[in-house]
Amino acid sequence: MNSNWSKKDLISLCFLKNFKSSQFIKIVNKFSSFEHFIDSEAYKQLFFNNLKDSVKAIIQQSEHQLEVAETIDSKIISIWDSDYPELLKKTSSPPILLFVRGKLRNDLSAIAIVGTRKSTSYGKLSAERFAEFFSVNDIIVVSGLAYGIDTYSHLASVKSGGITYAILPSSLDTISPSTSQKNAEKIIENGGALISEYRFGTVANLASFPQRNRIIAGISIATIVVECGIKSGALITAKIADSESREVFAVPGNITSQRSLGTNKLIRDNLAIIALSPESVLDDLGLTGFIRERPFDSHKITFDDNSEEKLFNILNYEPIHIDTLTDTSGMEYSEVSGKLLMMEFKGIIKQLPGKYYIRTHL
Repeated sequence: MNSNWSKKDLISLCFLKNFKSSQFIKIVNKFSSFEHFIDSEAYKQLFFNNLKDSVKAIIQQSEHQLEVAETIDSKIISIWDSDYPELLKKTSSPPILLFVRGKLRNDLSAIAIVGTRKSTSYGKLSAERFAEFFSVNDIIVVSGLAYGIDTYSHLASVKSGGITYAILPSSLDTISPSTSQKNAEKIIENGGALISEYRFGTVANLASFPQRNRIIAGISIATIVVECGIKSGALITAKIADSESREVFAVPGNITSQRSLGTNKLIRDNLAIIALSPESVLDDLGLTGFIRERPFDSHKITFDDNSEEKLFNILNYEPIHIDTLTDTSGMEYSEVSGKLLMMEFKGIIKQLPGKYYIRTHL
């Protein structure tokens, strides 16, 4: 890039017109500065002698963007900056500018975990299992901060002390709803980052979600689809990842569940590698040399007696009512209730609303 192009000039060029990445780069390489460009014949041909007053207004808007970035403790990085994600730079349509809160880590690999907003318990546990394992093994977990699989993946990474990137369909200052804003703060506090290509003051719209998905796929060495329907946005992310020659994985799901139709179809059509475990994913990616154990696996589960073990073996990734556990185990209701409480204290099972129980890990 020509050295006379300041960050303000690059932002101004973005305001001027929504150039394709290749066009933007050509302009910056051809002209010595933003001022040089707007004085050129090329500018006149593109904008039909647009008034200089309009350019002045654009420059003022760019200055405002830099002021907002400083106010909310964020930064605007360009594709020419050293901290711009290397993998994203190599995609077919990388964003010229990224608006970032937090720290970007080019020294670590990143894997995207995506899926439906309306996940099942199985989907939730699967997302948490993969995100936890990757985080423990110093792999950045990338997702989109939406409800469901995205949020479960982010929070599991945070809980495990890992780094997670949230790629936003809006600007950094317009995150909604409030729960997403709270989760975003947790990500920052834990050393992760919020990333957007949208100027401050931009709210999310229908078109910005698939645009956002290309960054999720582009910044990651692989994308894992945990659970999704046949028309899910997660399938768009998978398709983009495949088009950028990145590996795509899918977690197999219940064949009777609408929320597994998309993932199962990816596997059936050979569009994704089956993801049976986080270990298998790292093995397929050639990253097995650095695998550490998950905290949950670092010690064997111990049971106080055979009754606890019996109940644990009955439980799985789908919620089971206490009455069903009582009937299946052949134990008294009071004994089942007491054993379940003790296993909750150990953190190996979880009670859901309505006296339903589930294992906390697959």
